[in-house]
Amino acid sequence: MQTKKYVLCGNTSAKGISDDPKNDIRLRLSGVQGEGNITLRIEDIHSKMFSSVPTKFHDLLEIATYVYSADQVIVRGADDVDSFGDGWRCDLHFVVPVRNPDFWNSAEVKDKLTSTLGFLSDDNYEFTFVKLEQEHSIQDYLEFNDAQAMYGKPEQVVMFSGGLDSLAGALDEVLSQKRRVVLVTHKATPKLNTRHKTLQDLLAQKAGDNVPHHISVRVHKKKPMNREYTQRSRSFLFVSIGATIAKMLGLNSVRFYENGVISLNLPVCAQVVGGRATRTTHPRVMRGFQELLTLVAEAPFTVDNPYIWKTKAEVVEQIIKADCADLIKHSMTCTHTWEMTNQHTHCGLCSQCIDRRFAVTAAKADQYDPLDHYKADVFTQSRNKDDDKIMTASYLERANQVKSLENAGQFLATYAEVNRVLRFLDGSTAQAAQRVFDLYKRHAGEVTTALDEMVRRHATAIRERTTPGDALLRAVHEFGSVISVPAVASKEKVPDNIFRKRGAVWEFRFQGKSTLLLQGVDKGAGYINLLLAHPERETSVFEIACGSAINAITLPANTGVAPEDIEEGFSVVEGAPLTDAGDVADRQAINQYRARVKELFSEIEEARDAEDHARVEEIEKEMEFLAKAIEEGKGLGGRQRKMGDKRKNVRDAFRNAVDRAIKAIEKYDKPLAAHLKDTIKNSNNEVVYRPQPAVVWDVRPIVNE
Repeated sequence: MQTKKYVLCGNTSAKGISDDPKNDIRLRLSGVQGEGNITLRIEDIHSKMFSSVPTKFHDLLEIATYVYSADQVIVRGADDVDSFGDGWRCDLHFVVPVRNPDFWNSAEVKDKLTSTLGFLSDDNYEFTFVKLEQEHSIQDYLEFNDAQAMYGKPEQVVMFSGGLDSLAGALDEVLSQKRRVVLVTHKATPKLNTRHKTLQDLLAQKAGDNVPHHISVRVHKKKPMNREYTQRSRSFLFVSIGATIAKMLGLNSVRFYENGVISLNLPVCAQVVGGRATRTTHPRVMRGFQELLTLVAEAPFTVDNPYIWKTKAEVVEQIIKADCADLIKHSMTCTHTWEMTNQHTHCGLCSQCIDRRFAVTAAKADQYDPLDHYKADVFTQSRNKDDDKIMTASYLERANQVKSLENAGQFLATYAEVNRVLRFLDGSTAQAAQRVFDLYKRHAGEVTTALDEMVRRHATAIRERTTPGDALLRAVHEFGSVISVPAVASKEKVPDNIFRKRGAVWEFRFQGKSTLLLQGVDKGAGYINLLLAHPERETSVFEIACGSAINAITLPANTGVAPEDIEEGFSVVEGAPLTDAGDVADRQAINQYRARVKELFSEIEEARDAEDHARVEEIEKEMEFLAKAIEEGKGLGGRQRKMGDKRKNVRDAFRNAVDRAIKAIEKYDKPLAAHLKDTIKNSNNEVVYRPQPAVVWDVRPIVNE
């Protein structure tokens, strides 16, 4: 983490807050009192709209502008990401003058603001809100265009970037659903003005009598402040502006259109991880925006993404279906806008350009996306930088890997990043996991289909070796498959051996190899975790069972909900169905058992230290009774058992649970499974983990991320 940077907004003082004024960043929004170093302009607003803007939305606009501008001022690090952990993540403390300091300083609002922004940009945020002394009206930010007719009664505010996804969404709203919409566009650079105007005119021609209204937003910063290109917090500014306009229009929602593969943020390689991969419409971010805006609006407010379950190729097909394929060439996808020229509107090297070219090829629409608009052809031209080569190779490697996976369990065990998203999607975690797997499976099929098609088209050039040696098609052909390219490692040290709870799944790593996730064997994994935490210590199975039991989540009474259904993680669906014969042990009794077990753990450690073997044996017998009572009183996942359940011997249940967990691990990591089989020894009631040589494990649970 970098040294904390203080961002002083408006005329706020750093006195008593900042220790190093030379390291501070000063941001001032332009207003009627004088010129600042940031100018916010919302254009084409009708004067009748602005009078209804509550002061909290005025504060929100300014906070979002300051956050976005600070993101542009701070340089994140070199493209080689050798110092990713140190160079890309920032520790930021904003001091912001607002009209409603009590509201913004409330614990609930601050928590929602910092957690959402922290996940969005991968930075650490802290805010101090002070009373605004120099007031200026929101009208200072608005440029009225009363020559236009008032908007009538719009039904939806849609965020419109001008990319393929937002274009498809606008066409869907206007042409297919016949909805009256207002399209809000953030113009990050004047280079896009002509293309935005072209798209606006073409949309109007297609819409006939249902022409969408456009509102443009600009944030102008003085030239020395434009130092960083990633714009990781841009969507916070975007949604804040959209929500403010929605409030002006009497609406309670804003809508993004972004394909699910981009939204869910499964990185293609180490160069596109964390905040470097877009999290603009990640479901966790969308949920955070929605909850924050609900607090600001003091009424339910919705932020949604109807394309969450579409691939980009399916988005392109949507445009073609609307008979608007001719608009594709005017859309803008490239992230490297500073490199844009009149001839080359796309670089052809960034992850967004790669995704676009594969999508239009898979959708059989590349004839509508002229190749001469790209500075480099994704498929046939040389990629000089190692990062660019890694990007494309890893993109294809992921597609090949996903295509080979057979079910959602394998997918989730392979890609840990997906587990962040499941509890923010509709439906149960199991249903969400299946839908995410299906989405990526379709995307993988589209990527490989597109690649096969391009190999077919360029077969002669590949055979004659007239294609550059480091071009994508040449590399794929000559090596027979996509090469696994080693990614640049982060300096953040990951332990070589991990076996720990992460949310409601188990994370494991052995001998420095891949980190994987496990679901469906919670009890056995819990037993293994406790054994690994105490190598060489012979312990009764009843002590291990009790230790696992007291770590279980205590549920609200009579919910019928298992812990894994309310934690971040997955639903466990194995085991016999429960009957309705009534509870064996009521919840109060089970909680009393657990409380007694905690006391016994302290007592048994004291007895061991004193070498009081008789007392140890006595405590183990009591633990045996409690383990049986807890085991008989609760079922799978912590649910209370019914009378009809079969009662199993604790020792047998222990061995069976451990065996099931090891068998599940063996599907993904045979060396770890073999290690556990060889080193976990059972003898009657005693069990011990005895590795030779010794192995150090990280077994501490990860509760929240």
